[in-house]
Amino acid sequence: MQETLQLLIELQEIERKIKILAEDKARAPKEIAALEEKKAEAETRLEDKKMILESSKKLRRDLEREVEDLEGRKAKSKQKLLEVKSNKEYQATLKEIDDIGELVRGREDQIIEQMENADDLDSQIREQKLLVAEAIKKLEEEGTQLEKEAKKADSLMMSLEEQKEQLKPKIPSDLLQKYQFLRDNRAGVALAPVKRGTCGVCNMNLPPQTFIDLQKNETMMNCPNCQRIIYWTGHEAYKQSSQLE
Repeated sequence: MQETLQLLIELQEIERKIKILAEDKARAPKEIAALEEKKAEAETRLEDKKMILESSKKLRRDLEREVEDLEGRKAKSKQKLLEVKSNKEYQATLKEIDDIGELVRGREDQIIEQMENADDLDSQIREQKLLVAEAIKKLEEEGTQLEKEAKKADSLMMSLEEQKEQLKPKIPSDLLQKYQFLRDNRAGVALAPVKRGTCGVCNMNLPPQTFIDLQKNETMMNCPNCQRIIYWTGHEAYKQSSQLE
């Protein structure tokens, strides 16, 4: 009985390791995708800032052309001022010159604002370029490492699967079926170690006599609560195999 139970413990430990490796391998593509997404987001933010800067520069050019047009109108109005005949026309022309001057000052203020905005955007773009480079580097380095780890996990899983297939024929078929049933219906854990009279999985205290019988190691026993196959970790044969110890 001890040898058979030991084989079951080894089988469960192998399957536990396979499960962990499979989960680690499954995380790799997700983590790589997350890194790619961060890189894409950084690149998108960079392009957005470049577009905003280009819009700011275009607005500045438009404002500068408008100032040129206004200055041209202002010059014509000043020339007109020399040619007016009446005081009324003179005052109207002066007002026209003042109005144009006010428009010019407003546009010049906007030009200064766009120049300052462009300087700020230039700084942001430089910073964003660094973030893009960092995201690319992180993707390359961590992505490569994750791919290596996934390949290593594949190799280890293949080795463990071979060990598993070599182990299964050594276990009586009826007991193997019971193990598989418990594994499939008890959250992937068919065997539970018992320490200090407590089931190591469901944490229920065993009845005193059950614990005494378990320590004798004479027959296969189940936890009265969760029905998993139980073994006492105090036995030297089971100590090293108990994953919860």
